[in-house]
Amino acid sequence: LLERASESISQLKNALAKGDGGTGFDQPSVDEGSDNVDRASDDCGTAASQELQHSHAVNQLKILLQHQEKMESEESPSRRKKSFHKPPEAVPADLPALSNLVPIISDQSQYINHLEAEVKFYKEELCGVKDREQAVLFENEELHQKLKFLTAEYILREQTILDASANTQNSWPLGGKDCSTPQPVTSSPAHNKDQAFVTAASGDKAKWPAELENLKLLYQEKVNILDAQIQSLRKDLSESQKTCKDLEGRLKHQKSLFSARNSSQVGGLCLSCAQHEAVLAQTHCNVHVQTIERLTRERDELMDALVSLRQSMKEMQQRESNACKQVEHAVQMAEEANFEKTKALVHCEQLKNELERQKNYLEKELAAQLNKRADEKEALRREMKKEREDLAAMATALSKDVAVLEAQVERLTREKNSLVNELEDSQGQLASQEMEMNKVCGEMRYQLNQTKMKKDEAEKELREYRTKTIRELEIKDQKIEKLGLELDGNKQRLEQAQQDVARAREECLKLTELLSKSEHQLHLTRLEKESIQHSISNEAKARALQAQQREQELTQKMQQMEAQHEKTVEELDSLLTSQNTFIAKLKEECFVLAKKLEQMSEKYRSEVNQLSQEKEYLHGRLEKMKKRNDELDQQCIQHGRIHERMKSRLQQLDKHCQATAQQLVELLNKQNQLFKEKHLLTEEVQLLRTQ
Repeated sequence: LLERASESISQLKNALAKGDGGTGFDQPSVDEGSDNVDRASDDCGTAASQELQHSHAVNQLKILLQHQEKMESEESPSRRKKSFHKPPEAVPADLPALSNLVPIISDQSQYINHLEAEVKFYKEELCGVKDREQAVLFENEELHQKLKFLTAEYILREQTILDASANTQNSWPLGGKDCSTPQPVTSSPAHNKDQAFVTAASGDKAKWPAELENLKLLYQEKVNILDAQIQSLRKDLSESQKTCKDLEGRLKHQKSLFSARNSSQVGGLCLSCAQHEAVLAQTHCNVHVQTIERLTRERDELMDALVSLRQSMKEMQQRESNACKQVEHAVQMAEEANFEKTKALVHCEQLKNELERQKNYLEKELAAQLNKRADEKEALRREMKKEREDLAAMATALSKDVAVLEAQVERLTREKNSLVNELEDSQGQLASQEMEMNKVCGEMRYQLNQTKMKKDEAEKELREYRTKTIRELEIKDQKIEKLGLELDGNKQRLEQAQQDVARAREECLKLTELLSKSEHQLHLTRLEKESIQHSISNEAKARALQAQQREQELTQKMQQMEAQHEKTVEELDSLLTSQNTFIAKLKEECFVLAKKLEQMSEKYRSEVNQLSQEKEYLHGRLEKMKKRNDELDQQCIQHGRIHERMKSRLQQLDKHCQATAQQLVELLNKQNQLFKEKHLLTEEVQLLRTQ
């Protein structure tokens, strides 16, 4: 039993040491992110194996302690009364009761498992919340970058469009009935919107100067490219305006020529005049050829101008379509941003509710656990006090029993010495009373026969006692193999030792009675001593020899009793030492468990503090997210304003395109007129040639 108990205690120590070394109940940092998920999966297997070891060692201790409680319950009532009436000694107040270690350890393992499960759940929830927050922050950053890019593009495009419209207004030719220059339509609400946008942009610049500097550096190249394109377009516009002016001048010149020719022609001529005109026409044929060549050159130039104008129209249409697409894309992005903002708000509300629910649950759980810990500590203290009192009572009872046994041994030795002295006196009296013993020979023979019978009975008792002691030794060996029956065996041995002492006392009383009877008989036989002294001298010698043998046997018996008593005392001492060592081990284990409980309480308090800090951090993050959402709302409002401004700009561009289309239509009509005139001129030339 001692070996089994030591093995179970060593297993429990090893399991607890492995628990402290492997897992250690150390709090992992909550901010480790996704790396801690793999560690948590690895720690689950080790925690399961350690829980099996804990449960195995705890079950073994539970069995041993239940067995010990059964043995203590089987104590004799007289022994209990003695142990309860004795005053308790001072015992340290930090030791728990042996019988209460089992529920403490079992509850502790359950409590540890429960807390580990809760900590794992909270870690998983926190990891999920962190992942969601990171995703939301990443999406918000992407939206923020896109919105910045769009605002910068819109500002640059608006500036380029304003510059282009201003240049076209300044460089477009004025005058003419059909050539009407479009004026840009600017209204006061649009101007107010521009001012609001400028103020919002200035506010954004004040908020994010570093970001605007980065944007300036990023988009400087694009601005340079756009400036180069604007300059090239301005050059093309100036060239097209010059060509248009030249064409208008040529058209005016041709109109004047045609009007002069029509006025110079004569309705009817005589024959001589016609011949003269024919001669003049033949002489002036080279002039017509020159005019035809000039007209062909002008036609080619007009065709080139039309091609360039068509290309510029296509480019303007492409730019207009690109602007429309960009506006649609901006509207779509604004709608997506609004949708994402609503999703983020809903998610933030859900996170807020979840955090409040977890906070309430954690507060309730903390209060319950604190109350439970306080109740457990009070119960442990009470049980430890009771156990200390019981152990002190047991120790005092054992010490008093040992003192009583020592007093009994001393008393037996004194009685033995007195018996030896009395025997010497009786020998002297027998030597002096040999004559008297001869008279009572018959009676003494009868008494000798009785003493022989008693001797036989004493020998039988000794044999029985030896057999009993052998059996008791076998029982003791069996009981040594079982630790739980040790205390009961000790108590039985103590009771048997008391019974043996009582038997020895009874035997001593019997011997004293026999001695008193023998003295009485000797006193009676003194009167007959002289008459029968010679007759029973030989018998007296034999009686003396028998008395010496009896004395030797009694001395041997006393020595055997003393040796057995010493053995029992040594066994009791060894049992007491083993019990003291076992109690010391249990005290150490209890101290270790108490320290571990304190460490666990401190660790869980630190975990609770960290959870509260994380809660405050998440609350701050939520407030930041709300502020960020408000900023996104303002940006969406600004984008709506920009969208309205872009719509107004598109309307202006539509009007400008309509005006340019009207001008092109006029130019085409003029070109058609020129072609008609050219056709008429060719017909006239053919007619002149035919003539």
